[in-house]
Amino acid sequence: MNSSSNLLVLGATGQVGKLVAKNLKRGKANFSVGSRREANLEELADQFGASRFIDLDDPRTFDEALKNVTGIFLITGYTVDILVQSKSLIDAAKRNGVNHIVHLGAFTTDQDSYATVFAWHQMIEAYLRTSGVAWTNLHPNMFMQNLLTYTSIRGGQYRPYTSKALGFTALEDLAEAAAVILMEGPGKHSGKDYFFSADALTPQQVAENLTAATGRKFTAAVLDAETFLNETTQPGSMFEPAYSKGGFEFFRYVEDGRMAYVGTVRDDTNKIPGREPLLLREWAKVHANELLEIAGS
Repeated sequence: MNSSSNLLVLGATGQVGKLVAKNLKRGKANFSVGSRREANLEELADQFGASRFIDLDDPRTFDEALKNVTGIFLITGYTVDILVQSKSLIDAAKRNGVNHIVHLGAFTTDQDSYATVFAWHQMIEAYLRTSGVAWTNLHPNMFMQNLLTYTSIRGGQYRPYTSKALGFTALEDLAEAAAVILMEGPGKHSGKDYFFSADALTPQQVAENLTAATGRKFTAAVLDAETFLNETTQPGSMFEPAYSKGGFEFFRYVEDGRMAYVGTVRDDTNKIPGREPLLLREWAKVHANELLEIAGS
């Protein structure tokens, strides 16, 4: 670990950023967590040691937030604003002498990807590579934590929007790796792309793994891309239109083979924390109570 590092973690009120921050705290790193909600800053400081106000929609907040920061964990929301938020933050990082940005992207091994959200991330990564700031890109596949939602599992049914295999990664693996990369710094990780896809499973195999881990019968009820689009464009949906379109494209391209690569294993966990990644059956055992609660038993 670089003891002189002063890190800033974005997204600490969400699942990913919070778990990265917990790993940094466990590693006794010198870091702050950022939030746009001023009312949360005191609570976040109590939880993690230090907090900073930063509003990704207001670049005027960036210079103060980045004072004396050496490394950033860059995560943004999934709207088209991701583009301007990331660009303006990268610019501010360079201006303020930040020497390392660890960017949370998507599982984009195919440089010709044109599914909306995947293309957004590739544009950010292209800009980051030419920014003059040392970079590391993280490419997680489908988070296993997505299974802990009522949209994924209802009444013991796993409800994917494609019949094809998908790759899965445990958020625990990604977050631990991100914290290690931030602590070890650009000397070891600059210019690296790391991938997180530990288990590639068809819908039926996912259901079988959940059954084996929990002792409760799970089945697969395969839906399609059109169903995803319909469900996410209903009045009151939390999804913006561009993100819904991106999800529709993703599931359609997986189904017709254009993005078949997402159903593959490619995982760098053992290169970073130095351990084997969690497979779905192992992860499901850890989260068995949550899965059973969602399934209604």
